Amino acid sequence: MEEDRLNILKDLLVSEEHTLEELKILVEKSKTFLKIESKSGNIILSSEFDFTVLERIALYLIGSYFSKELGLNEEEQITSRSIGDNINVAQTTLSGPLGELVRKKIIEQKNNSYAIKYYEINNFLDALVEKYITKKTNLKKRLGRPRKSKSRKKIVNSKKEAEVINLEEDNFIEERLKEQNIEKNDFDSIYNISAWHIIILRGFKGSTYAESHIKSMLLLMTAYKLLTNKDEINSSLIRKMLQQSGVPNLPALTTTLKNFTTFIIHKRRAIGSTKTSYGLTALGFREGIVLIKDIINHTSDFKIEFKQKIRLERAKPIYIDYNILQKNISEFAKEYKIEEEKLKLTFDFQTDNLRLLKKPKEKIRKTQQIKALMLLGIVLKKIYHVDSFNGKTLLKYNNITYDRLDLLDGNKDYDNYFSKKSKTAMELNHAGQIEAIQRLKKFLDEEENGKK
Repeated sequence: MEEDRLNILKDLLVSEEHTLEELKILVEKSKTFLKIESKSGNIILSSEFDFTVLERIALYLIGSYFSKELGLNEEEQITSRSIGDNINVAQTTLSGPLGELVRKKIIEQKNNSYAIKYYEINNFLDALVEKYITKKTNLKKRLGRPRKSKSRKKIVNSKKEAEVINLEEDNFIEERLKEQNIEKNDFDSIYNISAWHIIILRGFKGSTYAESHIKSMLLLMTAYKLLTNKDEINSSLIRKMLQQSGVPNLPALTTTLKNFTTFIIHKRRAIGSTKTSYGLTALGFREGIVLIKDIINHTSDFKIEFKQKIRLERAKPIYIDYNILQKNISEFAKEYKIEEEKLKLTFDFQTDNLRLLKKPKEKIRKTQQIKALMLLGIVLKKIYHVDSFNGKTLLKYNNITYDRLDLLDGNKDYDNYFSKKSKTAMELNHAGQIEAIQRLKKFLDEEENGKK
């Protein structure tokens, strides 16, 4: 009987060879959509596809799984905040798709850390291949071969594009990279050499549009020279590459480059000509190599200076994990000797926002605004651990008038208790925090007495 049971159960066993073969298939499917930086283990999602937020979350977790399998970032806890930071999605936008993945049991959550379920990886990748690869291929087949253009201009452009198609097939790329002391794997973590274009995956974003323009142009033109040994490229083609890489504000590119002609030269032709191009100077190539190495090694040897745009400080979005929120409420109530139940009857504690369930009863608009901002501000500070907040947005969400909020800057109470940023990133100063605690206790007592 026991032997029969074992024979039945043996059907569940898989050999290591089968498991490794399955892993190889998963890696092959993943390569199209993501890469892993060899030194840091950072996950780089392909910019070639317009992924939804849900898809980006799942792909990031798939990449994290492979990264840990490679022995990189083994101890890292993947929280919702770390996911948002790595895929550039605000917490308020992230929570919905993240919750959907948990509900569908594609990912699991343990102690505020998220992970992809191994047996769901293949299904998810198959869905992406069907959506982004198979359908595109079938569409091209249905459309048939494009007609040959009679225009000479079109033939010239096609020739240019054909050179790009063959770039990834050139064997001399590794030799060229070795000459510059760059590893092929590291190079591939920055670029996606697709069937038609060179796409930058990371490293070009700056604090100004000008910085993003120069970095992206140097990265593209340096890669183009390494791949083809040519330092001149058609302007239409490189603009298309910049657009696909996600470089912002491209209409201002020509204006930006006028100030950096020692690195990149715009070679103009007659008005309307398709032969305009950009040329990379020797100094530009040198700086491009430095920039590539900076991205790979996380160094700061790239020395081109840019004028910094002065930006207003903005409040960060509110977000806190539900379990941490409940814990913080209890600790706050205990520390300041406030009944926890009173707090929960007065405030609607949400993971991505905060609402007063009853408005302060003040006849003067300014007084009501200041009191509401103090009550909400101290709770955000002590429970949500949010230092600064947008006063206008917070009052609007709480259905409290936010008209003439700019006039608060001249109010004595406001000056004593707040920083002077009522519409951007206001915050309670030390005196304001002490006063807000007293006003909160008084407000809770007034509400309780009012009920009696």
